Amino acid sequence: AGPLSALKPREGAVAERLARLEGPQRVATLRRALGMGSIWPELRALEARGLLEHEAVPPAEPSVRTRRVVRVARQPGTLEEREALFGRAGRQREAFDLLQASGGAIELAHLTRAEGFSRSVITGLEEKGLVTVADEEEIRDPFAAQPPQAPPDLVPTSAQAMALENLVAALDEPRPVPFLLQGITGSGKTLVYIELLKEVVDRRGKGAIVLVPEISLTPQTVSRFRAHFGNQVAVLQSALSDGERYDAWRQLRAGEKRIAVGARSAIFAPVSDLGVVGVDEEHDGSYKQSEGPRYHARDVAVVRATRAGALCVLGSATPSLESWQNAQKGKFEHYSLPDRVGGGVLPPVSVVD
Repeated sequence: AGPLSALKPREGAVAERLARLEGPQRVATLRRALGMGSIWPELRALEARGLLEHEAVPPAEPSVRTRRVVRVARQPGTLEEREALFGRAGRQREAFDLLQASGGAIELAHLTRAEGFSRSVITGLEEKGLVTVADEEEIRDPFAAQPPQAPPDLVPTSAQAMALENLVAALDEPRPVPFLLQGITGSGKTLVYIELLKEVVDRRGKGAIVLVPEISLTPQTVSRFRAHFGNQVAVLQSALSDGERYDAWRQLRAGEKRIAVGARSAIFAPVSDLGVVGVDEEHDGSYKQSEGPRYHARDVAVVRATRAGALCVLGSATPSLESWQNAQKGKFEHYSLPDRVGGGVLPPVSVVD
């Protein structure tokens, strides 16, 4: 430490306030306490003089949600043993019978509140070695109340089948060339994505990432993927709480879920053994992150897929100029779905001067 008298007035104010406070302080907290606006120049000057140390600390991880569960530990062998264990403890017998009828496990809170068993009844079962009471992790699933629907029985058109055949063939290459799948609205690009994911996830056992614009990440979009892949799908979007996003990331990292569907930040999802990366509406401006760290999710998708040896599929009815140019130069493979499924036609368009 050096003499405070040699400091500039603002530097001295920061140093004096920090000296009066106990322990490390967040920069934002110190700034608010001083009411001086930005104090970064003063902090850098004081750090250069050796009067303070500054370090960046990562935010704390969201907590793991747990629930206390009562589980059957062992079954009485005979009727005689059962009678000897319970005797005149009728409430213990009732609680144990309820546990057995419920599959061997019930949340403690449900037993004590909804079923009316006292905690001493459960403790008695513990002391007899019949049950265990332990905290178990509870996964926060925003779609737990929405079971997957049965998928529709759709047959790919000839154009979809041809595009799919080429995409599947590219999966066998060590470094597949990215594909630009151009298809007008209603041409069935989603069906191609889903059939490709079935090949990658169900048949080859690999993982997948599907990016969609934030505005398109609707329950309808999510339900299409969950209808085919059920609980293998993890949805990553801004509407999730920190805890829900934390659980989804851990499940992806552990391989419990194999498909990440989300907006631009989902490109960084910890999907292991990546087989395919899909970017729907690849021309959409929302894939560009305008705040630090700045990145373009479409471009990151191409790079990540290339480094992982995975297939990258960019889909759009109106491709971006960058992707169109890459397709023209041969950097991307280009396939078209020119017609609407079911024979629908585009509305007439007139250019009026």
